[in-house]
Amino acid sequence: MDMQTFHLYWLITLAYASVNITGNVYFPTRKFDSEWWSNTIIYQAYPRSFKDSNRDGVGDLKGIIQKLDHFVDLGIETIWVGPIFKSPMIDMGYDVENFTLIDPLFGTMDDFDELVSEMDKRSKFDRFESSAWTWNEERKQFYFHQFNPQQPDFNVRNPQVHLEFFNIMGFWLDRGVSGFRFDAVGYLYENNSFTDEPIIPGKEGSSYNDLNHIYTKNQPEVIDTLIQWRKYAEDFRKKNNKKNSVLIATESYTSINTLMQYYGNITNPGAQIPFNFQLLGMDRNNLLEQTEQGIKKWIENIPENMVPNWVIENHDLFRMSFYYGAEFIQLFTVLKLALPGVDVTYYGSEIGMDNTYMRPDQIKDIYSLKLYKSFGIAGLTRDVSRSPMQWDDSINAGFTDAKLPWLPVNPNYYHLNVEAQKKIPTSHYNVYKKMSQLRKTDTLKYGDLQTYNISKSIYIIKR
Repeated sequence: MDMQTFHLYWLITLAYASVNITGNVYFPTRKFDSEWWSNTIIYQAYPRSFKDSNRDGVGDLKGIIQKLDHFVDLGIETIWVGPIFKSPMIDMGYDVENFTLIDPLFGTMDDFDELVSEMDKRSKFDRFESSAWTWNEERKQFYFHQFNPQQPDFNVRNPQVHLEFFNIMGFWLDRGVSGFRFDAVGYLYENNSFTDEPIIPGKEGSSYNDLNHIYTKNQPEVIDTLIQWRKYAEDFRKKNNKKNSVLIATESYTSINTLMQYYGNITNPGAQIPFNFQLLGMDRNNLLEQTEQGIKKWIENIPENMVPNWVIENHDLFRMSFYYGAEFIQLFTVLKLALPGVDVTYYGSEIGMDNTYMRPDQIKDIYSLKLYKSFGIAGLTRDVSRSPMQWDDSINAGFTDAKLPWLPVNPNYYHLNVEAQKKIPTSHYNVYKKMSQLRKTDTLKYGDLQTYNISKSIYIIKR
């Protein structure tokens, strides 16, 4: 069979009671020959949990360097590394102190440069970076923060702050990164009138979730800023005679209409990849219908000439097996790697890693600790999906030689690990690897997408 012209079919048999769903998805894929990222797999190498090189129990940059051949073997071309900036680590590095320094926990700037150099040697990789008022006694002023008190909001309307964003982008582009992932962009701006937000009908107004956040989320200036960042990145590329475009990805849990605006348009392009969370955390009892709706919703709303992307796991939610069961992991691996556009893979997904149980005293996630201290709730922690990568069946799954890793290793590591799965032709690892190879064919790069609802338990996609 000519691998350049075959049709790929993906069929799910899901046994559950439901009504038939009508309507198919059709998406004519477009060629983006000059865009290196349009069919790439973005692999989120969560640095704390990927590989520890210095026996302190925490993953680091040198650990990623040690495992670069893992990406080569899987055919992965783009690595998302972050957060690694200088930080007090209240929120595991998302509370950034300095955007142009590497936190010593993860290594040095020399380590980062070595990572870039080693990736270039393999000629396959692109590097991809990642009460609301508190009194400040020194300034005798209140300051606004939408997250922790240690994470004050920037006043992005200040021209100097706006310029500093460009300076930070230029700093890392000079060091060889290929793109940026901007976190929580929906919170970049607040309404400049500081208007009180309305209380949701039926709520008391005494907590954050009682308010309709129309003045502190998704302000119109966010779209303009994304367009300006994209323009800066493109101007940088031209000025420095770079061949490849700079990738701009965004994270925001918001409406589909807002996310579509993040793309910008042909005249004023914005983010190439507004992360698509339509397939995250679906209801297992309604899985076929929600899968179809998730795909259809993105495809039918995406602006012309823009590229779709697909996310099924990330560092903020539980592992896939928690939602759908371990038996569905390979099905969703095939699905997401067969869909047109960009795939985003969370570390460990390639071997089907599970949630890891955490005792209350083992929790590191600040938001989970607040829940536990306030309400005694210990199970709802993001840490369960951030446990160390399971490389082999040695102590601590080959993640670290330290006595204790920063989070506990899942006890199933002795049989669920990379080295064990490499030896099994039908393992999660080898299914992922085969699908990654198929994504290099013209069919999965450029083939149109067609979906079919055959019955209430069979769903097919065709490329």
